[in-house]
Amino acid sequence: MIKRILPLLAAAACGLAQPATQKMLEASVQVIGAIQKDGKLQPGWVGGGFIADARHVVTVGACCDKTKDGDQKAPYIRVAGKVLDTKVAWTGPGDIVILEVQQALNASGITIAPKNLAQKGQPVFTVQFPEKGEPSVTEGKLEDVVTSDKIPVPAFKTTPTADSVDMGSAMFDACGNAIGINLLVDKGAQYAFVVDPVVEGFQKVGVQASVANSACTAAGGGGQTAGGGGGGGGKSDDDDPNRWRLPKGSEWIGFAIIAALALLAFRRGTRQQFARVLTGRRPAVVLPTPAPYPYSVPEPPPPPVRRPLKPVLRGVSGQYAGSSINLESGASTLGRDPHGANLVFSSEADSISKRHCTVRWDGARGVFVIEDLGSTNGTFLDTGERLPPGQPRDLRSGERFYVGDLRNQFEVRMEE
Repeated sequence: MIKRILPLLAAAACGLAQPATQKMLEASVQVIGAIQKDGKLQPGWVGGGFIADARHVVTVGACCDKTKDGDQKAPYIRVAGKVLDTKVAWTGPGDIVILEVQQALNASGITIAPKNLAQKGQPVFTVQFPEKGEPSVTEGKLEDVVTSDKIPVPAFKTTPTADSVDMGSAMFDACGNAIGINLLVDKGAQYAFVVDPVVEGFQKVGVQASVANSACTAAGGGGQTAGGGGGGGGKSDDDDPNRWRLPKGSEWIGFAIIAALALLAFRRGTRQQFARVLTGRRPAVVLPTPAPYPYSVPEPPPPPVRRPLKPVLRGVSGQYAGSSINLESGASTLGRDPHGANLVFSSEADSISKRHCTVRWDGARGVFVIEDLGSTNGTFLDTGERLPPGQPRDLRSGERFYVGDLRNQFEVRMEE
């Protein structure tokens, strides 16, 4: 039986190693510098960035400066199809920026590799976000380190990984470590600031950085991450392929498969052993004498009482973030006019009209209904679709919308 199960265990163990290209994809995000235009937030700049930890993203200052027309950009990131609000936590040399994300990310962060570990001729990688479809990883080669009095931070010069690059995105080595911050592709070469200045920013905002202390020796995108956490000495345990370690992240999937197969093998062997015992000689079984009749039978416990679900409007971000408004008693009108709205916004909420929209629960049909009341800046679904004024729209539990702009988001849901 052990001989039969070993090939299965070996095949499952192959799934434990996470390719470096997957680390690059998971660490990369799109960054949007949004501006107010035609009554709603629109992209004024679109670039890239990489996740430092669950609360911080590294990018460049183009996300949050002003446009040529003087419009102020507000930074947002797009992760797994969702747009999340951020704010600038640190700005360093070369206009490198660390953003603080308002909602925690499902990410463990990334290891950065300082300039002194870079080697001419080594492969470099960049994550590309197309307008449609899934992101991909493209490869180039490091040619030189460029220094000049005209640039505040040394920059890598590489062969282009693509015709263009998302400014602010990470340049990776073959182990999946971030070695640079991409700037542009120009005259047959790609340029990226070295990542070294980010370490100071990590210390200022409290990011527990993982810094590589040895050069990446992998030849392609399937290598393992080199270096230790927090700049410690020597190679990390992850660099030794013969060393046992606990699974990390998605590696638990392969570990669970191994455990399930081992359990299945054990149960089969145990079942055969029980069969052999039961077919042999068995001692006589003496049953206990039953209690004299009549005897009392304990009553079963009462079934748990489930509270009925009620329809609510929950604030996700903005002035009413965390608030829960019961919609059973009637429609809620959102707006700045205390006489015409029962969910009243402050006078500083200039993107919201006096009577902006209504949200109600239709118990007969089991749906929520939202209607824009002719607001100036509009009512939008989570997809970005603007609702036509005076035309009710059905919403299901869990769906979201925002009023005026992304700063005030809500969700309709059923809860106890």
